[in-house]
Amino acid sequence: MVAMNPARTGPAAEPASHRRALAGLVVVIAYLVLTWFVAQASLSVQSVILVAAVFAVLAISLDLVAGMLGLYSLGQGGFFGIGAYMTTILSSRYGWDVFLLLPAVLAVTGLAGAIVGAMSLRVSGLYFAITTFIVTLVLTVLETNLEITGGLQGLLGPAFPDLPEALAPLGAPVAWCIMLALLFCIGLVWNIRRSALYPVLLSIRDAEPFAEAAGARTALIKVGVFSLSAAMAGGAGWLFSFLGVVSPGQFDWSVSLNVLVMVLVGGINTTLGPIVGAMFVSMFPVLVNINPWLQEILYGALSIAAIALLPEGVIGLGRRLFLGRRGIAAPVAHGDAPPPEAVAAGDPSIEQVDAAKAPAAPRASGEVVLECRGIECGYGLGPKVLKGVDLAVRRGEIHGLIGPNGSGKSTLANVIAGRLGPSAGTVTVRGQRVNGLPPSSRARMGLRRTFQAAELVRELTTTQNVTVGLYDRVPGIVRRAALWPMLPSGRRDGAMMRGRARDALGAVGAAGWTGERVGDVPHGIEQLTQLAAVCIAGPDILILDEPATGLSAREVAHLARILADLRRQGVTMVIIEHQTRFLFPLCDQVTVLNLGEVILTGTADEVRANPTVRQVYLGE
Repeated sequence: MVAMNPARTGPAAEPASHRRALAGLVVVIAYLVLTWFVAQASLSVQSVILVAAVFAVLAISLDLVAGMLGLYSLGQGGFFGIGAYMTTILSSRYGWDVFLLLPAVLAVTGLAGAIVGAMSLRVSGLYFAITTFIVTLVLTVLETNLEITGGLQGLLGPAFPDLPEALAPLGAPVAWCIMLALLFCIGLVWNIRRSALYPVLLSIRDAEPFAEAAGARTALIKVGVFSLSAAMAGGAGWLFSFLGVVSPGQFDWSVSLNVLVMVLVGGINTTLGPIVGAMFVSMFPVLVNINPWLQEILYGALSIAAIALLPEGVIGLGRRLFLGRRGIAAPVAHGDAPPPEAVAAGDPSIEQVDAAKAPAAPRASGEVVLECRGIECGYGLGPKVLKGVDLAVRRGEIHGLIGPNGSGKSTLANVIAGRLGPSAGTVTVRGQRVNGLPPSSRARMGLRRTFQAAELVRELTTTQNVTVGLYDRVPGIVRRAALWPMLPSGRRDGAMMRGRARDALGAVGAAGWTGERVGDVPHGIEQLTQLAAVCIAGPDILILDEPATGLSAREVAHLARILADLRRQGVTMVIIEHQTRFLFPLCDQVTVLNLGEVILTGTADEVRANPTVRQVYLGE
C-alpha cells in the first residue's frame, strides 16, 4: 500500500474537455447531414448504403468480442438471422408492431448469446470459433427446412412505417432508422473504449491471470460482452428485415466469415475499422460489376492481400501514415532512478551480503493471516507436485519461499491465489477458508499477487495497466461503461484512477514511464509496473513470484527498498525467489520446499545454517 496522492484535476482540464465535446458535436451534426442526403437519394443508392450500414453494425458487434476479448465468434450470422426472421414472422404473420419487436429481438438474441457464450467459453481460441460456427450451421438448417421460415425462398420482410406527414421532407424513414442505429452503435463502442472497463477487457484478452488477480470476474464479463455482441447482431437483423427478402442464404456460415473479413480488413479493435471493412465487403459486388466468377476471385485476392499486408487493417495504416509511430521514451528521469547501491544478481548462494539490506521493520508477530494445511496438488494423472505442505504467515511479516527448480513454489502460489485447486488440504485467509473461491474473490479479500513473467497488456500504457488494479475498488465500472465519458461520475472516477496510477508508478520509481506502452519499456519497468498494479489496491497480503527475475543489480536493490517500505506499512508478503542475497535480509521467516515437501521453516540464519538445506538447495 504505497502512499498515493489524490488525483490532480483542475481548470486546465476543462478546455480540453470542452474541445472534445465540441468536436463530438460537429461530428454528429456532419453525420446527420450525411443521413439526410442518404434519405433523399434514389432507391438504388439507398440500397447500397443501407446494406453497408447494416453490415457495419454486424461488424461492430463482432469487433466488440474479437477486438476487446480475443473471441473470434463465427456465430454472428446466426444471431443476425434470428433477429431478421423473428421480426419478419412476428410482424407479418402475427401483426406485432415492429418498434415493440426491437426490444424483444434484443432480449432474445442477447439471451441466446449468453447461453451460447456460457457453453462456448469453456473453450477458447479455435475451439470457441468452431463452437459458434456450429451454432450458425444449425440455425441455417432450421431456417431452410422449417415451413414458418418460408424454406429456401424465404419471406418478404415487413415495410418500415412511414414518418408523420410533418416529417415527410426528411426522406425515407428506414434510412434514418438504419443510419441512427449505426450512430448509436458507434457511440456505444466509443464510450466503452474510453471507459475504465476497456483496460480490463484487454487484460482479459491478453493477460487473464492479471485481470483475475485484480478482482475481475473474467468468465462473467466474457459472457456479458458476448451477450451484448449477440444482441447487437440481432438488432442488425431487425434492421435488415426492412430491406427486402429474408432468406437462409443471407445468414449462413459465409456471412459470419465475411463479417470477420470486414473486421480484419478495416482494423480489429478500432472504432472505425469495422465500418470501413463493411463498406468494402458489401459494396464490392456492386461497384465491381464483372463476371461473377472473376469477381469472387478478385474479392478473395484483395481480402487476402489486405489481411496479409495490413495486419493492423486500413485504420492501422492510416494511423501510421498520419500520426506516426511513438518512439521509445528516454530512460527514467534522474529523480526517479533506482538507488545506486549494487546487489549481486543471479547468484543463488545463501550467503548474506550487507549491500542488499534495507531498513528493517520490527519482527512481525500476531495472528496468522494466511495458512495452508496439508496441501496436495498435481497436474492431471501425473505425480503430485505438492505433498502435505503446511505454511503459516503472520500479519505484517515477509515470508520467503525458496527451493530448487521443480520444488513446487509457483504451484503453491497458484493454490494460494486460487488459480489451482488443491486435491487435499485447506487454504485460509484471515481465518476464512477459501477453498473453491476464484482468484477474483480472493482479490476482493485483500490478497493480491504478481507473476514471474509480467502479465500485462503490451499495447496499453503503464498507467492504463496499473488502473486495472483498481477494478474492485471503484464501483460500477461494468455498469457505467456504456455511458462512461458522458457521466460526470465516470469522468471524475477516470481522472482519479489515472492520477492514482501515476502516483503508484512514481512510488515504485517508474514515474518517467507513465505515458509509454508496456511493449516499449525495459523489463525492469515491466516488473515495477505489475508491482504498482497490485500496490494501488492497498492489499493486505501480497504474493510475489520471483519479482527480481531479470533485474539488474541496482534494480534489485531498488526493489528491496520498495518491499521493505511495504512491510513498514503493514503489508504481509510471501516472496518466491531464487536470489537469496536479495531475499534473506528482508524475510522474517523462510520456508524451504524440495520435491513438493516442506523441509524447513525458520529464520534466514536457521535456513542458512541447516545442512539439509545446503545439500538440496546448493548441491553441497
